[in-house]
Amino acid sequence: MIPWTVLIALGALALGYVVGPVMLDAFLRFRRGRIVGCPETGLLAEVGLDARHAARTAVPGPPDVRVVACSLWPERRGCGQRCVEAAR
Repeated sequence: MIPWTVLIALGALALGYVVGPVMLDAFLRFRRGRIVGCPETGLLAEVGLDARHAARTAVPGPPDVRVVACSLWPERRGCGQRCVEAAR
């Protein structure tokens, strides 16, 4: 029983050294607001990104980035959020 416990502990430790830094990197990259050009209006907008969601989704592949705040909202609230590509 002890060898299995050691193997599980080593696996968890190795996973922590891989998953942890990737998630931390994504969180730190997307935690601050950015100034981007709105592809729909052509105006500059300050957008806030969901850093926690980006960190949670960064492990299986590229992070899924979502806009949670925009200086052009509430008038343009239902936009397609195509500015996310510029915010990456």
